Order: sequence, then structure tokens, then C-alpha cells
Amino acid sequence: MMMKMEIKAKYSKKIKSRCAAVCAALLMLSTLSGCGESDMDALVLARDVSYTGVKMDTAEIEKGNLSPTFEHLIELEGYEETNYRVEKDIAEELETIYEAKLDKVCVSVGDRVKAGDTLITFKSESLSKQLREYADSKEKAVIKKDHLLRLMDIDSSLDFTDDIKELDIEIQKANNHINDINATYNKINITAEKDGVVKSIDQSVQDGFLVVGRNMITVSDDAGYYVMDLSDDLDTSTSGDAKLLSSDVRFHVGDRCKAKTFMSEYEVEVIEDPTKSGTETDAVASGTDAMSGGKVYFKLTGDATLKENILTVVVEMPEIKDALYVDRKGVIFTDKEDYVYKEVDGEFIATKVIVGDSVGQLVIIKEGLEEGDVVSLSE
Repeated sequence: MMMKMEIKAKYSKKIKSRCAAVCAALLMLSTLSGCGESDMDALVLARDVSYTGVKMDTAEIEKGNLSPTFEHLIELEGYEETNYRVEKDIAEELETIYEAKLDKVCVSVGDRVKAGDTLITFKSESLSKQLREYADSKEKAVIKKDHLLRLMDIDSSLDFTDDIKELDIEIQKANNHINDINATYNKINITAEKDGVVKSIDQSVQDGFLVVGRNMITVSDDAGYYVMDLSDDLDTSTSGDAKLLSSDVRFHVGDRCKAKTFMSEYEVEVIEDPTKSGTETDAVASGTDAMSGGKVYFKLTGDATLKENILTVVVEMPEIKDALYVDRKGVIFTDKEDYVYKEVDGEFIATKVIVGDSVGQLVIIKEGLEEGDVVSLSE
């Protein structure tokens, strides 16, 4: 499978500053006027810019080993989200009936929750007052009952059975009221409808403010997977400098590689296409080519639960030995051929080159230049 890709690399380079960008731009425009008779001849007449008195920005052709990496975006798909919000009618009920206000957020982004877990609590002055009253009533009844039982233990002639029965009824009534109030709290609090991972929490809620109708918490399920879409990269009709980005990269079921965001790093595993019908995906052996319709599918490994919408997959590529390379700005790319302005005896000659892969900001030179040659740089 051949695909066009952008490669990054660790490298060291030496760039000499000898020319102005304006001169380089003028030289670039002049190359469009004609071509040499031979493939390796100058494409345009040499232009001596020494009289300008302005030094040109140049780069030296270097030779060495490059360590490229393949990088490509993957996007989260195949999962469902549940958004929790308070609509206007519920907000009015909370305020008028329960005098309830936002209390606290009980979860954090990345937390795994079960159905029924409390996500956000509300505090009601009226309910809290009733709860305190019934709790106090129950406590007094329990203390009084305990006191009567102790007296009966001390003096067997005493009989407070009827009083104790009345206290038991009072205690039960208090328990019923307390349970009802807690049930009401559970009703007005926001709880998870199903299992999942907390994906986002609105900042206003974290700051203690309720915004009616706005998503307060989003919980996603664990069924998601990531997709790398390479269909555009497989278009071999692309011309110009895009042809430099081709390399042989293959993904197989079971392969593991790094994936990252600006702040975090994960590990992902290549999986069979989860969108296929039936159970055939369960029987796919490791090592099977994972390309399906120009796409490759991944899942997070280990205990990673935080679902980033977009990750960048990073694959280390084999080291390129003894490569000739130059800064990308030293090469002019066209639909038909590529060339550089090579310094020869103080003049910069437009000279055709054959290039290889683009490794980060570097371009590998296959033909047309030698180690130590100097070329001008464009903006």
C-alpha cells in the first residue's frame, strides 16, 4: 500500500545567510521562462546577483542519517454521547417549588461513571429545613425510647411498652419523611442514565452557575473507536511537491503505536473495521492488513478512558542512511520538474534536481547536487 504522507524527523542542519528574500523571489520567477537542453542543464540563464550588494539566504547540501516519523490525524467515531442539561420548565420548578440552587459537581472529566451515579447536586433550602426537622424529631424519639428501655431494665416493675410503641411510630414517620426528602433530592439532582466516561463539563457549572438549556455535562459510552482516513493520500494523481510525501506505510490488525495530543500521550491498537456487519471481525487474526476502504481503525489500549476527539498517530520509520538533503525552502517544485538555484562561481544557476521523500523541513536529493553544494533559499 503506497500512500502520501508527511514525515517529520530529528536532524541537524547548517544554513548560511548570504542573500535577501527579494532576490530569491526574483530568481524564482525567472525560472519560468525556459528550460535547458539536457535534464541536468541550467533551466534558465545564470543571473549574477553579486552586483546588488545584498547577501542571499543559502543552505548547504548535507549528507547524513535521518530518522523520520509518520504522523497522521485520527478522529473519534462510533460512540454515543449523553448530554445533561436543565430546561426552562425544570429550572422554574427547582426555583419555585424547592428553592433549589446548584450545589456541586460530583465528577471530573475522564471519570468513569455507572448508571445512577450522581453527576450534579442541587441544594434546596426548604428541603434541607424539613430534613433537619425530621432528623431532629427522630433523634429525640430515639433518645427517649432508649431512656425508657434503660429504666425498664433497672426496675422490672416499670412498663413503658405503650410509650415505646408510640415512639417507634414517631421514628418510622420521621424515617419515611427523610426517605421522601432524599428521594426528592435524587429527583432534582442530575444522575447518569447509563455507564460511560465524563467527556466534558461546562465551565459555568464548574464555577457554580446554572445556565438554563446549556449542556452541563457530557458523558460518552465506551464503544468509540478512532479512524484514520487515508483515501485522499491514496490519490496518485496529485502533482507538484505533494509527490515528495509518498512512502510505504502499512497498518496491520494488532499493531500498536503512539498517539498524542498537545498535552497528552496515549497508546492505540489497530483493529479490524468495526463498521462491518456480522461477526467476521471477531475472527480477524493479528497481522492482517487493516486498510478498509481507505481507512484504518484504532482503539485506545490500557486504562485510558478520556476520549479526545482528535489524536495524532506517530509511527517511527526506518532510519534513512547516508542521505543527501537540503532545507525544503531551497527547492522550487513544479508540476513537471523540480529545481534549485545552485551557487556556481558567485552566480546562482537554476539547476534541475530529482528529489526523494520530504523529511520534516528537509528534502532528500537523489540527483543533481552533491554534498557541499550551496543553494539559495526562498521565503
